[in-house]
Amino acid sequence: MLERQVPGVEVVRPLGHGIVADFDATVDLLKHFIRSALGRRAILFSPAVVVSAPLDATGVQRNALTTGLRSAGAGQAYIVPKALAAALGARLPVSGVESHLIVDVGAGATDIGVISMGTVTAGTTLPYGGDDIDQAIVRAIRRSQGVRVDLASAEEAKIRVGSVHPDLGQDRVTVNGVATNGNGGAEPLAITLQGAPELLLKAVMPIVSEIAWVMDGLPTKQRAEVEQNGITLTGGCALLRGFPELVTHHLNLPATVAKDPLSCTILGIESITADLSALTLEGRRFAVGAGRANGGA
Repeated sequence: MLERQVPGVEVVRPLGHGIVADFDATVDLLKHFIRSALGRRAILFSPAVVVSAPLDATGVQRNALTTGLRSAGAGQAYIVPKALAAALGARLPVSGVESHLIVDVGAGATDIGVISMGTVTAGTTLPYGGDDIDQAIVRAIRRSQGVRVDLASAEEAKIRVGSVHPDLGQDRVTVNGVATNGNGGAEPLAITLQGAPELLLKAVMPIVSEIAWVMDGLPTKQRAEVEQNGITLTGGCALLRGFPELVTHHLNLPATVAKDPLSCTILGIESITADLSALTLEGRRFAVGAGRANGGA
C-alpha cells in the first residue's frame, strides 16, 4: 500500500526511531503478533512478553511501550536494551568480564553498546538508521533530477546497490519515480541514479562518527578490550558490502558482521524468553547460564 500510494489510504508506521510513534497503531500491531503466536490461547491468559527498546529510551517512552503491551493483552512485560538483545543473538560472550562492542543498525535507530558481565556498561542510541539512508536517496534524486521517489523505491535502490564501495556494488541503478506533468498531475518515470555507492557511503558516515564518539568516552581498560575484541555489526544495513571495512578504516578497529545480522535482536530475545530467571536489574542484565555460554536460544 505504501508503494502504490492509494488515494484515501494512509499508511501508518507504529514505530519511529525505535520508539512508539503511534500508540493505537502499536497496540493493534502487538495484538496481531500476540494472537498469531498464541492463537485462541491469547484470550485465556495474559502472556509474559520480552521486548527490546533503545538504550537511551526515556521513562516516558518505556512507559508508552509497557502500556501498549498491556493494552494489547500482554501480562508481565520485560524490556531489555536492544544492544543487549543483539549481542546475545550474535552469540557474543556477554557474560565474560571483557568488553565487546555491538552496533545494531536498525530501520529507525542505531544502538551502540559495550557489553560486559551480561549488561550494557556504555553506549548510546543514535536516532538514525536504514530509513534515514532511504531518505538520503530520496533527497539526492530530488536535488539532481527534480523527481520524487517514494521510500519503498528508495529502499529497493539501496538493496540493489548493496554497497558503500564503488568496486563492490552497482554504480548506476534504476528506480521508479513520479514526475509532475504540465496539467498538474503525476506520471510514473524510470530514474537512473548514478554514483549510488558514494551516496550510501556518505549516508552511513553519521553511524561511523557515533561509534567513534562512544569509543572516545570509554575508560582506558574498556577501550583496550574493545580494540582487541573488535566491533560486531548487526541489523539490515550491516549487509551493505564494504561497511565493515569502512568502520575499520576510520576507527582502526576490526569490524565483522554477525552470522545472521537481520535476526540477531529477535534471536537474543528468544534466548531471554527461554531463561527469564537470568534476567535481572530491570532488564538491563542477562546472566547466561552454563547451558547457554554462547547466548544461543
